[in-house]
Amino acid sequence: MYGKTVLDVGCNSGYHLWRMVGAGARLAVGIDPMALFLCQFEMVRKLLGGDQRAHLLPLGIEALPKLNAFDVVFSMGVLYHRRSPLDHLYQLKDQLVSGGQLVLETLVIEGDLHQALLPQDRYAQMRNVYFIPSVPTMISWLERCGFKEVKMVDISPTTNDEQRTTAWSSEQSLADFLNPDDPTKTVEGYPAPLRALFTARK
Repeated sequence: MYGKTVLDVGCNSGYHLWRMVGAGARLAVGIDPMALFLCQFEMVRKLLGGDQRAHLLPLGIEALPKLNAFDVVFSMGVLYHRRSPLDHLYQLKDQLVSGGQLVLETLVIEGDLHQALLPQDRYAQMRNVYFIPSVPTMISWLERCGFKEVKMVDISPTTNDEQRTTAWSSEQSLADFLNPDDPTKTVEGYPAPLRALFTARK
């Protein structure tokens, strides 16, 4: 990460931008269209003394031109919220320099090539989940979009230790979205959340 320019797509309030700066990024830019996240980010910037190596723009990726400007692009927890996953992958690719690296984290299902889950209404009580691919399908999508050196570097289930209610976040969490009689399934009957991390190069 040292000396790199980094884009975090769907960065929420920008937590990972500060981690990227801490890891030596020369410039870390996040995009997320929610104004609340921008306010939270700027509050943290003030508490950190006004560091100008990180910036958050209140935009969605569809608002960005083809910049071809970033050494590394992150897309974490975004792909399954997009109605067209291939369009999202092309948009990510358009932000990378030649040879730049994509880091993509997404929900996946167990399955073979060409398998993907399209939830009927909700998935784990989320309405805006569209395509959840198998690992071979995700790799195929990346290669179809022209990415090279595609690798799946981690796969793990989402756990109650990771996603839980706390004194700071008292609303419903993962345990409320799983079948109480079979926690390997969501309340809708779909496979419980399984997340995979992929890397690829433009």
